[in-house]
Amino acid sequence: MKNRKRVVVAFLLVAVMLMSVGYAALTDVLDITGSADVNKSAAEDAYNEDIHFSNAVANQTGNTASVNTDNNDKASFTANTLQGAGDTATFTFTIQNDGDLEATVTPSISSNTNEAYFTISSDWAGQAKTLAAGQSLTYTVTVMLKETPTDTISGSFIIELTAVAG
Repeated sequence: MKNRKRVVVAFLLVAVMLMSVGYAALTDVLDITGSADVNKSAAEDAYNEDIHFSNAVANQTGNTASVNTDNNDKASFTANTLQGAGDTATFTFTIQNDGDLEATVTPSISSNTNEAYFTISSDWAGQAKTLAAGQSLTYTVTVMLKETPTDTISGSFIIELTAVAG
């Protein structure tokens, strides 16, 4: 009987130990620690930001439009066909995103040096448009002569495109 008690006590001790080890194995807690550093210039170098004008078209014969060959962030246009009040000249520009991320493009007409004679408008000035990587948008600009001039007049206009990645 003494032998039997010893076996039962040993069995219970082994069972409690096995249960403790099993519980410890099932309730093990893992801690993960770490850190991250971002080098701003390296991140900027990794992102290819290439949003530019890829094409410019004057929609009427006699007018001109072009993309600057030295800096394709600039495009220009000349309206030579305006003669009388209400005459318009229309230009279409293609904006291309050859970068790695989508961008938000917002055009704004920032200058008109002869507002007495010319009105300049566009199809989406001041409205933000999303331009996915690898895609393009068209942007149309219209110049209108408000009144018939009695002498030779000219005006210059600046349209700025702001592109923000992300």
